[in-house]
Amino acid sequence: MIRKYSLSLIGACSSLFLLSFLISCESITQAKQDRLIARADNHYLYWSDIERELPPFSSEQDSLSKVNFLINEWARQKLIYEKALINLDADKISVLNAMVNDYKTNLFKNAYRELILKSSQDSLYTGTLVNDYYMKNLNSFKLKESIYRIRYIGLPLDNVDQKEIKRRFKSFNREDIDYLDSLSFQFSNYFLLDSVWFKESEIRNRLDFLNERQQNRFIKTPNYYEVKDSLVLYLLSLVEQLDPGNIAPLPYVEQTIKDLVSNKRKIEFLRSFDNDILQDAIKTKKFEKY
Repeated sequence: MIRKYSLSLIGACSSLFLLSFLISCESITQAKQDRLIARADNHYLYWSDIERELPPFSSEQDSLSKVNFLINEWARQKLIYEKALINLDADKISVLNAMVNDYKTNLFKNAYRELILKSSQDSLYTGTLVNDYYMKNLNSFKLKESIYRIRYIGLPLDNVDQKEIKRRFKSFNREDIDYLDSLSFQFSNYFLLDSVWFKESEIRNRLDFLNERQQNRFIKTPNYYEVKDSLVLYLLSLVEQLDPGNIAPLPYVEQTIKDLVSNKRKIEFLRSFDNDILQDAIKTKKFEKY
């Protein structure tokens, strides 16, 4: 015989009041937030249970539709769950409950470990560790393709400071860098961080304002290269090139090493943390074997 289940909206509160509340977004008391809005068998749904899941509303009709959808969806899940408890055999229910408990335990365990790990993150990594790893594993960082350091500026052909900008761009000492930075608002595009290393493909993507022939020439031209179109003069400098077989400079592989060192330290930290939890429980007699 099919059992009948009832779903009731807020008894003392009409649908119009609920919609008005949703549209106006006025603050409500905790008592109103916890108002009972539906029942499915022995499960009860309160306003505070669905409030955080409510999507934006475009109209009163839309708000009513979405609220009803959430209530009905909640009811379906609870009713199916109750049916499952009645119709599944005891062994299957026992296995499922064990899986649920394991999943819940792991969720809490991992959340707590992440909290502790985050608070200890600064102690897991230092520049010394990265440098030591790099020096001990130099042969692991041999380049398989060329990398480059570059800088460039694009400025209007009629720029009145063109001559001075060229001179500063070529000499490029600390004073020159400050000068060029002060004029950067005049440049159509620019890149002056010439300590950064790039692969050839990355350079070509950056220099998409040049055609392929100009890009090829630039990559083969050490030091200074100049090219212009109808509107812009481009000043480019190939600062340094390292070919395959050379050891990659530390700045180029630093982030990779940071990740390697950090992951290794995380594993060691969590292993030690888990063991410390166990040992502390033994000392305080929160964990005993019989």
